[in-house]
Amino acid sequence: MNEESSRKIDQTGLKTGQAVTIILLVVAFVLNARPLVALVALAQLLGALDVSFAPYRLIYQHIVKPAGLAKPHPVADNPEPHRFAMLVGAVFNTVATIALLNNAVLLGWILVGIVVALANLNFWINFCMGCWMYYQFNRLGIPGFTKAPVP
Repeated sequence: MNEESSRKIDQTGLKTGQAVTIILLVVAFVLNARPLVALVALAQLLGALDVSFAPYRLIYQHIVKPAGLAKPHPVADNPEPHRFAMLVGAVFNTVATIALLNNAVLLGWILVGIVVALANLNFWINFCMGCWMYYQFNRLGIPGFTKAPVP
């Protein structure tokens, strides 16, 4: 078994981040809490950078798992496409924050809505648009997108 085929991702950890993203962004919209959008963007950026103190990682490791709210579900997969997807979400939410702070409210909430829709798509149907984009870029030979789908 080579290194590529033995790579695993804990799907429950990913779903925790998606759920938190959805909840926080819906709350931000309902309460018009624009700084909350910036907070989600930062959390997504830290997740994309794979830092040990990424908020979603900490929530999963220190709350969800120990409380037995969900069991780990490791599957063969590459982490890079998921990090890319989080980076795309972070960019959308950063631009949304800038728009909201500059009274381009419609644009800001549309961008937030796109992130919520894509997070829901991934949470409920297990289709990660950012991962799909990553693998298409890999297939096209675009530099930086080095990982092919795990067989």
